[in-house]
Amino acid sequence: MAYKGTTPTYILTLPKDINLQQATNVYVTFAKTNYTVVLTKTGDDLTITNNTISVFLSQEETMKFQTDSILLQVNWTYDDGGIAKRACTEIVSVPVKRNLLNEVVS
Repeated sequence: MAYKGTTPTYILTLPKDINLQQATNVYVTFAKTNYTVVLTKTGDDLTITNNTISVFLSQEETMKFQTDSILLQVNWTYDDGGIAKRACTEIVSVPVKRNLLNEVVS
Protein backbone atom coordinates (compact mmCIF):
# COMPACT_ATOMS: atom_id res chain seq x y z
CA MET A 1 0.00 0.00 0.00
CA ALA A 2 1.10 3.57 -0.65
CA TYR A 3 -0.11 6.96 0.41
CA LYS A 4 0.06 9.72 -2.20
CA GLY A 5 2.98 12.06 -1.62
CA THR A 6 4.96 9.64 0.56
CA THR A 7 8.29 7.93 -0.21
CA PRO A 8 7.69 4.17 -0.06
CA THR A 9 10.21 1.47 -0.87
CA TYR A 10 8.58 -1.54 -2.48
CA ILE A 11 10.29 -4.89 -1.87
CA LEU A 12 9.28 -7.26 -4.65
CA THR A 13 10.12 -10.94 -4.22
CA LEU A 14 9.92 -13.18 -7.26
CA PRO A 15 9.87 -17.01 -7.20
CA LYS A 16 13.14 -18.57 -6.00
CA ASP A 17 13.88 -20.10 -9.41
CA ILE A 18 14.25 -16.59 -10.91
CA ASN A 19 17.71 -15.10 -10.40
CA LEU A 20 17.58 -11.47 -11.47
CA GLN A 21 21.36 -11.17 -11.02
CA GLN A 22 21.56 -12.90 -14.41
CA ALA A 23 19.11 -10.48 -16.07
CA THR A 24 20.40 -8.07 -18.70
CA ASN A 25 17.81 -5.41 -17.82
CA VAL A 26 15.03 -5.20 -15.21
CA TYR A 27 12.04 -2.83 -15.41
CA VAL A 28 9.44 -2.13 -12.73
CA THR A 29 6.41 -0.38 -14.21
CA PHE A 30 3.56 1.38 -12.42
CA ALA A 31 0.35 2.12 -14.35
CA LYS A 32 -3.12 3.48 -13.81
CA THR A 33 -5.96 0.95 -13.67
CA ASN A 34 -6.65 1.71 -17.35
CA TYR A 35 -3.08 0.47 -18.10
CA THR A 36 -1.70 3.93 -18.85
CA VAL A 37 1.92 3.86 -17.67
CA VAL A 38 2.72 6.35 -14.91
CA LEU A 39 6.41 5.52 -14.47
CA THR A 40 9.01 2.83 -15.06
CA LYS A 41 12.07 2.31 -12.87
CA THR A 42 15.16 0.54 -14.21
CA GLY A 43 18.94 0.43 -13.85
CA ASP A 44 20.30 2.35 -10.86
CA ASP A 45 16.73 3.04 -9.68
CA LEU A 46 16.53 -0.60 -8.57
CA THR A 47 18.43 -2.61 -5.97
CA ILE A 48 18.47 -6.25 -7.04
CA THR A 49 19.55 -9.25 -4.96
CA ASN A 50 18.94 -12.66 -6.52
CA ASN A 51 15.11 -12.77 -6.81
CA THR A 52 14.35 -9.58 -4.83
CA ILE A 53 13.95 -6.03 -6.13
CA SER A 54 13.82 -2.89 -3.98
CA VAL A 55 12.18 0.13 -5.62
CA PHE A 56 12.22 3.55 -3.93
CA LEU A 57 9.61 6.13 -5.00
CA SER A 58 9.84 9.87 -4.46
CA GLN A 59 7.05 12.18 -3.30
CA GLU A 60 6.72 13.49 -6.86
CA GLU A 61 6.32 9.96 -8.21
CA THR A 62 3.61 8.89 -5.76
CA MET A 63 1.74 12.15 -6.36
CA LYS A 64 1.18 10.86 -9.93
CA PHE A 65 -0.74 7.82 -8.63
CA GLN A 66 -4.51 7.83 -8.80
CA THR A 67 -6.30 7.25 -5.51
CA ASP A 68 -7.65 3.72 -5.23
CA SER A 69 -4.96 1.55 -6.76
CA ILE A 70 -1.98 1.39 -9.09
CA LEU A 71 -0.90 -1.56 -11.23
CA LEU A 72 2.63 -2.93 -10.91
CA GLN A 73 4.58 -5.35 -13.10
CA VAL A 74 8.21 -6.47 -13.43
CA ASN A 75 9.75 -7.21 -16.84
CA TRP A 76 13.30 -8.40 -17.47
CA THR A 77 15.52 -9.44 -20.34
CA TYR A 78 18.17 -12.14 -20.21
CA ASP A 79 20.50 -14.14 -22.44
CA ASP A 80 19.68 -17.80 -23.03
CA GLY A 81 22.50 -19.38 -24.98
CA GLY A 82 23.01 -16.32 -27.17
CA ILE A 83 19.28 -15.69 -27.64
CA ALA A 84 17.85 -12.51 -26.10
CA LYS A 85 14.70 -13.40 -24.15
CA ARG A 86 12.15 -11.47 -22.10
CA ALA A 87 10.00 -12.50 -19.14
CA CYS A 88 7.54 -10.75 -16.84
CA THR A 89 5.51 -11.18 -13.69
CA GLU A 90 1.77 -11.05 -13.42
CA ILE A 91 0.27 -7.59 -13.07
CA VAL A 92 -0.68 -6.87 -9.47
CA SER A 93 -2.86 -4.15 -8.03
CA VAL A 94 -1.42 -2.08 -5.17
CA PRO A 95 -3.77 0.02 -3.02
CA VAL A 96 -3.15 3.78 -3.02
CA LYS A 97 -4.60 5.92 -0.24
CA ARG A 98 -5.30 9.62 -0.09
CA ASN A 99 -3.12 12.01 1.86
CA LEU A 100 -4.67 15.04 3.53
CA LEU A 101 -1.49 17.01 2.76
CA ASN A 102 -1.77 16.38 -0.98
CA GLU A 103 1.44 18.08 -2.10
CA VAL A 104 5.21 17.63 -2.15
CA VAL A 105 6.72 18.90 1.11
CA SER A 106 10.28 19.51 2.29
